Amino acid sequence: MARNRILILCFLLIYAMPSKSAVNRYIVFFTDKEDNGYSINRPHEFLSERALQRRTKQNIVIAFNDLPVSGKYVQWLQSDPALSVFFQTKWLNGVLVEMDESKTEEVRSYSYVKDVQLVAHGRLDSGSSGGRTKKMLNKEIARYEAAESLEQNMFIGADVMHQMDYRGKNILIAVFDSGFDLVDGSSYFSHLFDNDQLVAARDFIRGSDNVFQYDVHGSKVLSCISGYKEGVYSGTAPASDIVLCVTEDVRSEYSIEEYNWIFAAEYADSIGVDVINSSVGYSYFDDDRMDYSYEDLDGRTAVISRAAAIASSKGMLVVCSNGNEGNNFWKYLNAPADADSIISVGAATYDLEKANFSSFGPTSDGRIKPDVSALGARVKIALGEEIIYANGTSFSAPMVAGLAAGLWQAYPQLTNQELIQYIRMTSHQADAPDTLLGYGIPNFIRAYNKIKMNESDVIEKFVVFPNPVTNKRIIYFYTDSLVENSAASLNFYNLKGSYIRTEVLSVTQGVDLIELDVSFLRPGSYILTYVQGSKKKKSKLVVL
Repeated sequence: MARNRILILCFLLIYAMPSKSAVNRYIVFFTDKEDNGYSINRPHEFLSERALQRRTKQNIVIAFNDLPVSGKYVQWLQSDPALSVFFQTKWLNGVLVEMDESKTEEVRSYSYVKDVQLVAHGRLDSGSSGGRTKKMLNKEIARYEAAESLEQNMFIGADVMHQMDYRGKNILIAVFDSGFDLVDGSSYFSHLFDNDQLVAARDFIRGSDNVFQYDVHGSKVLSCISGYKEGVYSGTAPASDIVLCVTEDVRSEYSIEEYNWIFAAEYADSIGVDVINSSVGYSYFDDDRMDYSYEDLDGRTAVISRAAAIASSKGMLVVCSNGNEGNNFWKYLNAPADADSIISVGAATYDLEKANFSSFGPTSDGRIKPDVSALGARVKIALGEEIIYANGTSFSAPMVAGLAAGLWQAYPQLTNQELIQYIRMTSHQADAPDTLLGYGIPNFIRAYNKIKMNESDVIEKFVVFPNPVTNKRIIYFYTDSLVENSAASLNFYNLKGSYIRTEVLSVTQGVDLIELDVSFLRPGSYILTYVQGSKKKKSKLVVL
């Protein structure tokens, strides 16, 4: 009897013991960046020279979110053996931490911690495939055949771009995807290695530099930009320099992949990337508590969309797939395609119609999406040593990214936002954009000629400051007057060349400092033409 009582007591004690909590991954957000050891006055300590040149060219100031996170806070977390600390995000001021869920309330209570957010179930190496059917936005609609021609470049004028010797040279493109298996052994990509065009490669899931594994989706995407074999195949920007980043984990679908994207974007920014191509996107996850609703697709709610907007604010051109949801229950675009100030790309057919699987716009706040569309049905892909057909907005996006690289090579003085505007305004249905193809199919020569027309009549340039202009909307400029004591005018145009307004000025000195209220301008980019007598000067103004 006593023995039975002991057994029962032991059973009750075991039953009463708390069960072991799951180890998951979290983003720990900090309250500030105290004692991080850096200053916005010394940006060369955390940004490359190429990154700084991009900012200088586009009049972008170094901001607080450029500063790295507090190393002190990271060390404090690392000193706890119960925590494993991984990647950091300076834009959102936090770090990725793996810990037991029972530990989260303690960490949340730390004075320097603002919040703790669950972003993935299981350990980093758990290999879980998730509870629901895997949805990868841009998993192509699988149908492969042998391909013999490359008409897809003609579809957007990239063939003319190549004839003019614009192939993306000196433009640095980062490709964010799930893996780049077979790339390092394919003759279609050998030029990247032979010519040192592969600048960097990094896996932002596991911290490895070996990205030539996991999946071939990124390999197919890369072929639309960089694939090349003379007389056989050419991506749209085969001369561009490339950075390969793994951000999409094919084993599961959790919001951590949005943060992987942020880690990669911050890295891309820091090394001076010009263009980001992102053929991944998100709306629903394996944990439905992480899901977004259509109402969330306003460009300001989804973590990855906010990150894409920040990346754009640093002067990078972000090009992303609009999504392959047109035939399923979701129907609409995915994040980050809803972000403002980026190019989201839909899929079109050779008949200039929306491919049936291509996601619909608009954003939930009514903005036109996709921005443009390119061929996304029966796209020719270089995979290994084969040329195959594949469908998806995954492949229309990189073709546009390569087109943009060629335009930027031709007109390196453009800002990323000016480049976006030129691509939009010269697409085939720019006068009547819709939520199927956006502004339509872009074309290199139309964009090239439009830019040339707007740039060619510049006799001299004058400097407007501050630029971009914010808040009070007051600008200043020196006239360096060409004719004293005579009337002058300042004409305002949008990037389409449409006239907006004229301000009449009175110039009475050899060099006048003019102060002007431009509060009548909405946020955007503008062309300013200063005219005095028969002489003309020109400038560009960005209004935020």
